[in-house]
Amino acid sequence: MSLRSIPEDILRSVGLKPDEPRYAVTPLQRFSINGTAPEFPTSALPRPVARLVEESAAAIGCPPDAIGLSALITLGSAIGNSRVIQPKKGWTESAAIYGAVIADSGEKKTAAIAATTDVVQKLENTLNREHDKSLEEYFREEREYEVERKEAAKQRLPAPPPPRRPIAERVHINDTTLEALIPILKENPRGVMLERDELVGWVKAMDQYKAGGKGAERQYWLSAWSNRPVSVDRKGQSGPVSVLRPFVSVVGSIQPSVLPELAENREDGMLERFLFAYPKTLNAMWTEDEVSDGAKAAYQDLYERLRALGMDADELGDPIEKPVTFATEAKQLYIESYNNHRLEMSLPGFPAYLRSPFSKLEAYFLRITLILAACRFALEGVAERVETGDVTRALALTNYFKEQARRVFGALCGQDSHSRLLEDCAWFVSERGGSWKGTPTDLHEELISEYKPDRPDELSKFLKEAAEYEPGFSYESDTERYKGDVGEWKSRRVLTLSVGKRRNGVTV
Repeated sequence: MSLRSIPEDILRSVGLKPDEPRYAVTPLQRFSINGTAPEFPTSALPRPVARLVEESAAAIGCPPDAIGLSALITLGSAIGNSRVIQPKKGWTESAAIYGAVIADSGEKKTAAIAATTDVVQKLENTLNREHDKSLEEYFREEREYEVERKEAAKQRLPAPPPPRRPIAERVHINDTTLEALIPILKENPRGVMLERDELVGWVKAMDQYKAGGKGAERQYWLSAWSNRPVSVDRKGQSGPVSVLRPFVSVVGSIQPSVLPELAENREDGMLERFLFAYPKTLNAMWTEDEVSDGAKAAYQDLYERLRALGMDADELGDPIEKPVTFATEAKQLYIESYNNHRLEMSLPGFPAYLRSPFSKLEAYFLRITLILAACRFALEGVAERVETGDVTRALALTNYFKEQARRVFGALCGQDSHSRLLEDCAWFVSERGGSWKGTPTDLHEELISEYKPDRPDELSKFLKEAAEYEPGFSYESDTERYKGDVGEWKSRRVLTLSVGKRRNGVTV
């Protein structure tokens, strides 16, 4: 995915400055786990969200990353099952996001997340109070019903219909078992947001041994990410409780030292389903900065507008997909971005451990696009479709999360500096049409990579050896004669590098 080809006027129209990092997938933006973390593209967020993120980061004294990620998750939960994005028939994605903030203890990650999720917590508290009042009314009606039922029985008349117990509307949960969650989702088809202070505890609570055997909570969360149907058997129930399209957004934090525990040494794709915010440590001093009432109000208004998006349901109460499609130019930019993403995964040196998380990022690109588009048409009251600006902003955000995925999975799986150097070289050649020709010195000067050796001859030697085992990378070295400044003939060594794309495992 790349913003490099997008005209500057389009970038300016959506608030992205052409002279700022565009989060293109190039060697310039790559880094190791010990390198500099990428800068969160706050300007790619909707204006009310960007304002809250900036003011909150200044007031809390933390980087904007955690606040920006939790804002996307919160707004996605507000959309819930009311909308899906449809790039083509047969493929839809929801607005659900699993997000993890990685930071050491004391780095204000809880406060950063709460800056945007508090609006959900407050709504949950309001709904709880309203439900308590409804329950009081229900119990009063139930007592009256018992009197009327007994009176009808005495007179041998049909009993009146009993009162219906009110449904508890939910938007936010902290901790719940699968058996408790499914009925909540059944009664709240729009979906909910799960907020956990420590994600490791949430994961470890899955699949614990319980009465009747081992639970299947981990498998449920793997399926719920894709909004796949789920059902659970409950004690005292005549049959299973089923949810056709479960929607749960997840946000929480984790310390770097226990990050491997989130995967639990399994290769089931749980870790790959998360977007990560792993910002640099900021040792902020005291500040008098505070979040303005205007910023809070504008963000809450946006959240409420998204909650107000209508949701269609069938006769059983299950949500009916309401797809948001692409405008023509937006679709073209999306396709170009999708193909660039796939190209990156096919280039020589691309690490195998990134294939799974990068595949999930294809879905997240669409999900982020949906959230940004919904924010725009909810605020502006315009047609519900994806425009070019939505894709552009989503591209900036998605590429930030791609770099975080490289950082996190590189730390977990062990980054190979030789593979990273080969990948950087392959990108260098690919960006120049798939072929490059020049001297070893030219290559050493033009290539931007933190992994390149200090001397041009060492770099060319590395590439020559890499071409022997990497079928998608070609290296040739020739001697070329040329005229010097005063017309004399000289000779120099010239390299020709080329890369091929892989399709179904075959280099073409």
